[in-house]
Amino acid sequence: MNKNFKVIQIHGLSGLLILGVVVTGLFCGFVIFPVWVIMNAWNAIVGDILHGPVINYFQAVLLWSAVALMFYIGLKNSISIKIQKEDYPDPKDIKDIVSEINENKDFEEEIREKEETRR
Repeated sequence: MNKNFKVIQIHGLSGLLILGVVVTGLFCGFVIFPVWVIMNAWNAIVGDILHGPVINYFQAVLLWSAVALMFYIGLKNSISIKIQKEDYPDPKDIKDIVSEINENKDFEEEIREKEETRR
C-alpha cells in the first residue's frame, strides 16, 4: 500500500461546512467567474465596439463549455496519426485457414445430412 496516500476525514458539522466552502469556491472559481468574464468580455468587445449581438449567462455557459472542451481535446494529445506497414499473412497461414474452412464445411454438411435423414 502507498504510504504517501492520505485520507481526508470529515468530522462533524465544521468539517461539512469546510467541505461546502471548498466545493463552492471551486465551482465559483472554475465555472461562475469564467462565465461572468466571458459574458462581459463578449458584450464589451462584440456588443459595444463591433455593434454585434450581446449574450446572456446561458450563452456564456455554452461558450465556456465549448472553449473548455476545445482545450481539453487539444491538450490531451489523444488524436494521433500513425503510419504502419501492413503485415501480410504467410502463404502457409492462408493454406491452414482455407483447410480449416473446408473442414468446417464438411462438418456442417455431415450435420445437415444427419438432420435430413432424421426427417
